[in-house]
Amino acid sequence: MSAPQHDPELFDELMRAELRNQPISRYAIATLVSGLLGGLLAPVFGAVAISRIRKQKQRGLVLVICGLVAFTAWTGVAAYRIAIGAAWWQQRQAGQGRLPEGVAHGLDLAVGECFQAPAVSGEADVFRMPCTAQHTGEAFEVLPLGEGPMPDILEVYRSTLARCEADARPVPGVRVQVVTPTSSSWEGGKHRAVCYYHFAAEVTGPVR
Repeated sequence: MSAPQHDPELFDELMRAELRNQPISRYAIATLVSGLLGGLLAPVFGAVAISRIRKQKQRGLVLVICGLVAFTAWTGVAAYRIAIGAAWWQQRQAGQGRLPEGVAHGLDLAVGECFQAPAVSGEADVFRMPCTAQHTGEAFEVLPLGEGPMPDILEVYRSTLARCEADARPVPGVRVQVVTPTSSSWEGGKHRAVCYYHFAAEVTGPVR
């Protein structure tokens, strides 16, 4: 006697009917609702829902996917708004003559202050750091440049860098750089240059 033949289409229909009789995962519904509302628990609900759907043969995978997509969209919108807000706040502070906390104009550095050094010499804002924390720059001399009209920018850079290199202590693997004014900072009364050490890697502690 030949083995009974199975109808693939009938089998698929029976499987679909059985699946339709399975309950929808409550965690899948929670994922959808939380995702649509921008709730932070949407990924957690989604992970639990997927586990329940697989182990207990429940329904709701589509709801989980929709909830996670909605959550991702909300996250993108929130990140965009935060970035725009931060940029606006920095522009507002700059317009009022204030820099963000921890940031200083390079020409306002005092001898012995440590900071994250800019890549090249010239005028730049820097991030002050305690010398006991990891840093890449340390100011070691402030050079007054006198009053009157500003000299040629290139000449200021060449002369001050030469003075900084001459006055620097010899430290192996350390580059000497200088913060010099521009016409705008000169007009603002910053008639000086700041010599500093630029370390090849972050260090802790001042130059001895």
